[in-house]
Amino acid sequence: MKKVTKAFLCMLMAAVTLSLIDSRPEAYANANDRQARIELDQNAFVVKAWRSDGSHLTAVKGKLTLGERPVVNALLQTGTRGRNIRTSQDGSFELLLDLSLIANTLIRITSLQGATVDDKPIGSKEEESILSASTVINVYHPIEVMNVEPSDNEPNKVKVYARILSETGDKISFFQADKYRISGQVGDADGNPIKDAVVWIDRERGEGFAKSTPTNTQGKYEMYYWPEDEGTNLTVMLGTRRYVLPDGKVFILPRNTSVDISIRLPREGSVIDDKPPMLVCTTTKGATYSGLLAGIDVPPGTPYSLTIPDQQGRFVLTVPKDVWDKHPYFFETRLTKFVGQEKILKAGDELPIDFVHPNQTDPRVNATVS
Repeated sequence: MKKVTKAFLCMLMAAVTLSLIDSRPEAYANANDRQARIELDQNAFVVKAWRSDGSHLTAVKGKLTLGERPVVNALLQTGTRGRNIRTSQDGSFELLLDLSLIANTLIRITSLQGATVDDKPIGSKEEESILSASTVINVYHPIEVMNVEPSDNEPNKVKVYARILSETGDKISFFQADKYRISGQVGDADGNPIKDAVVWIDRERGEGFAKSTPTNTQGKYEMYYWPEDEGTNLTVMLGTRRYVLPDGKVFILPRNTSVDISIRLPREGSVIDDKPPMLVCTTTKGATYSGLLAGIDVPPGTPYSLTIPDQQGRFVLTVPKDVWDKHPYFFETRLTKFVGQEKILKAGDELPIDFVHPNQTDPRVNATVS
């Protein structure tokens, strides 16, 4: 009886093993058959300067499939605000890409309403797979690493000399002073803060104006502006009431500096007294900077610094040697940021550690080594 039982068990185990082996290819095939993919004919592009003839635009073709089968009439979207695109009868689609803007653009499926596979409605499991499919398009400036040398002051760090490349004739706006901040307080004739007032600055001649944020409960406001060598009009709007300077008077903003303008509104009438303490202007530190920067894609808190690129795109990273030895990707970002220091930053100046971080929409770049 024991011999028969052992023989039977051996046969049963063999049968189960063969069954599992035979089912693996089929299970693997079924899994592949449910895998959705968005395939593009190209997903990495070098930046091209904007051209009036539209040559900076290019068509990108792609296809949405489930396994090897096309997904028909699915709705795709480029980025978070891009236009919607429908897939055709063979699952293909085409989008127009602006190569003048650096970006890491996500392409994803937003709707399967009315979509089909093999002329059949899409099931729940297939729908889950298709909706999870995505891909990205990277538009970037190439980066070249020209030299790496030990840091003189910090033996555990290296200096990486790199350059952001661009096509001939492309004028890149690198990180530089863009506007100055105008801030201050609006109050009543006794200096008590007024909420929801809006301060306007506009040039007496020519174009250019700035509008502040509504004042908060402390009467504080701010706006950003590039002062010129000319007078400006100063206006305060409070609801439907409009307060202005006396006839023939203009406000002169000092150049190349941020300012604090304290304004007290009159008890009666709508004319602002242009003398202290009703109107007081003092200079303050800082400026708003805007433009292109490049850094390395490393975890936040990694202690590296970088310099502002010069007009040839050259910049320097000072980074821990063990971090650099891991060959991190670079990232490129267009940053606008207020820096509250008296000195105006310029090309070659070193930015503080942890000054800039990559966003999801910033392109990642694998640098070449010269």
